[in-house]
Amino acid sequence: AFFDVLFNLFRSVKLTIILLILLAILSILGTIIPQNASKAEYVQRYGLRLYQILNSFNLFDMYHSWWFSAILLILVINLIACSIHRFPGVWRQIFKKPSGLEDSMLKTLPYVEKIQGLDTSQPKTFGEIQSCLGKWFRNPKWIETEKSTTLYFEKGRFSRLGVYLTHLSILIILTGGLIGSIFGFKGFVNILEGETVDHIFLRTKDGEVTRPLGFSIRCDDFKITYYDLQRPEKLVKDYTSDLTILENGKEVLKKSIEVNHPLHYKGLAFYQATYGTIRDVTIGIQWKGRREKTLFQVPEGEITPIPNSKNFIRVLRYAPQVHNFGEGVQVALFKPDQEPRAFWLLRNLPDFDRKRGDEFILTFEKAQELEYTGLQVTKDPGVWIVWIGCSLMIIGLITSFFFSHQRVWLRIPKREGEEMILAGTTNRNRIGFEKVFAKTKEAIRRTERSKEQ
Repeated sequence: AFFDVLFNLFRSVKLTIILLILLAILSILGTIIPQNASKAEYVQRYGLRLYQILNSFNLFDMYHSWWFSAILLILVINLIACSIHRFPGVWRQIFKKPSGLEDSMLKTLPYVEKIQGLDTSQPKTFGEIQSCLGKWFRNPKWIETEKSTTLYFEKGRFSRLGVYLTHLSILIILTGGLIGSIFGFKGFVNILEGETVDHIFLRTKDGEVTRPLGFSIRCDDFKITYYDLQRPEKLVKDYTSDLTILENGKEVLKKSIEVNHPLHYKGLAFYQATYGTIRDVTIGIQWKGRREKTLFQVPEGEITPIPNSKNFIRVLRYAPQVHNFGEGVQVALFKPDQEPRAFWLLRNLPDFDRKRGDEFILTFEKAQELEYTGLQVTKDPGVWIVWIGCSLMIIGLITSFFFSHQRVWLRIPKREGEEMILAGTTNRNRIGFEKVFAKTKEAIRRTERSKEQ
């Protein structure tokens, strides 16, 4: 009894509706709340207290949470239970041997017409009747009994499998999405013109994680096209990147990509996502007691080692004007076993850093603006499974909504003077079937009138 109750619960259509509504609400929530952003972004947006509450429910990575997977699993069980409950009976009906038109069936069939006066004893009459019905129905089956001969016509009997094709397609789509969620990823990388990289970055709650590609990709050129408008501001029309894939130092693939036209290589897709400019800052370092100055490059936003030391430096931001002192950059200095320290370097005041009282003096020499292309890199091994499921869903929906299972019986008595009976039924599109049934009846009556003449 317990398993019967459990099975009845999982095969319930009400459960299906509740699960679909719940998934729709959660999908809207996942769209409103940005997914897989950094902790700092969430704290800045929601505050620390609300961040802790939302994070405890895994709302920042909800599509990989256990409760979202559990809802999908229940939906899968629900679809399988519904199919198991109804499919065997439908399958038996599809291949069931047709029976003659019994009197007891006339009370249940929705369309029944009685036709009198037609002489069915002539073989030619049978051929004319079959020809009339053949305009709409083909391959009749003859069912002989002692009292009558029944012509049985059937069309679209496999259309009842459309709903099960739709169920199967949903299972395939969910399987493909699960495979993509487990074995796939979505990352990003910014590449300067002429630069080559062999890794990308994945966003997690704790920050960015580096992931190697297994090959190298180079940005040969980056181009921006603007609309030709008579306005002071420029509106971007398109932006493209010329990329080259390198394996062991050899060029193996070249392609120009733009928005929605990615480069595919070894299961990875490189999409044109964004663009921008960064500054390549030249920093000078002069050690106390020495006159010579060493120059080194620090790309904006990257941590770079300081030459001849165990220290690192990072350019936080560039400002064209710092309190009327001219150009400046804010840098962060990283020393072993010390907290990072942030301070400004001013280009017009080369001795400004002397006040820090360190063993070396840093100076801001110049900043060069460089363009970069922003690429979104995705791997989704389940995408083809999802496409197969979507194609199967289209076939299932078309079969379910545009085809119907139609059956027509024409019982022809073997004795003279008895009436002929035309009956039919359909599982959907009753209006269309009524028109066909009326034309069939009229065609048989025309045969009757022609015989009388």
